[in-house]
Amino acid sequence: MEVPQTREWVIRRALDDDSNSIRALHKALNRPMRGDSVSSEYFVVSTPQQSIVGCAAVRKINSIGYLYGLGVDKSWRRCGIGHALTQERLEWLEVNGAATAYVLAMFWNIRFFKKHGFLLAERTLIEKLRDVHQDFSERWSSRSALLRYEFQPDTKSAIGHAGQDD
Repeated sequence: MEVPQTREWVIRRALDDDSNSIRALHKALNRPMRGDSVSSEYFVVSTPQQSIVGCAAVRKINSIGYLYGLGVDKSWRRCGIGHALTQERLEWLEVNGAATAYVLAMFWNIRFFKKHGFLLAERTLIEKLRDVHQDFSERWSSRSALLRYEFQPDTKSAIGHAGQDD
């Protein structure tokens, strides 16, 4: 994908028409295909030319949130897109009444999520999270660390400052 001189992008909710672009991005990044994901769970990053250069999904079941599917086109990395998508999903969960958010991350991504306030969680929790998303039952997830974010009763100030030191 050719990258224009300006790095303008915007985050928006995914549309049904974005499904093929999301799948193509995940395939290009060698990310696992997820059978129970739906485009309405995704936020996408699009350019003024309407190209999808990033995506990330969020699911909420009762008071539990799950962040998954984060991917950024390699030529658009280091522009703050991954952090912005993570922040957007945390804010969405907060507004929608989540008490806790979880993410599965490979060891090289743990620091990224810690910048947003996530902490390592006991892997024994995975058994309880299987109803939230199929990812928690997939074999590949056994190689991932489980991280947990606890929303505080008044997190508006805490979320706005998580990860702002980079």
